[in-house]
Amino acid sequence: MTISRKNIKKQKSKESPKLRLNVCVAIRKKGTKLFLVCHRKGFTDEKGWQFPQGGIDEHRDILEEMRRELREEIGTDAIEVLSISPHYYIYEFPREYADSHPGYSGQRQRWVLAEFEDTDLKINFSHEPAEFDAFQWVDAAKAVDRIVEFKRDVYIKAMNDLGLTDSNKKYK
Repeated sequence: MTISRKNIKKQKSKESPKLRLNVCVAIRKKGTKLFLVCHRKGFTDEKGWQFPQGGIDEHRDILEEMRRELREEIGTDAIEVLSISPHYYIYEFPREYADSHPGYSGQRQRWVLAEFEDTDLKINFSHEPAEFDAFQWVDAAKAVDRIVEFKRDVYIKAMNDLGLTDSNKKYK
């Protein structure tokens, strides 16, 4: 699938400058309905799971920034982009996470749906500083259930918009 870069390149933030521009990638394992969730270092086992995501420079191409983030976070960018969310999603950081990104009150995310094109052996966290310490392939509902509470509403909305979850399902 060819993704048009029109309207996704160099979009300026119209919201508060305190929101960090970010891209989140829902990576589906090829031939399945399973998604990659990664566990953040330093969190308990049941908390800290998320899709790969990271801050981006609004003056650069969002897909190039996404690939850079994937290489930094999971060691590979072996994906095929399937679709990009039509708009941004916003969440605020809870007080206990405010120090994780000084100067920002939350994140303004664009979502990308992608398919993984390699083997699990290519996913690694051996680089420094590693943000994650484990990964799993889970179905969309389980992915939403494992996400930290303050991001959950954004995950539900974005995944519904990308056609990955049932908008009528109740999550934990």
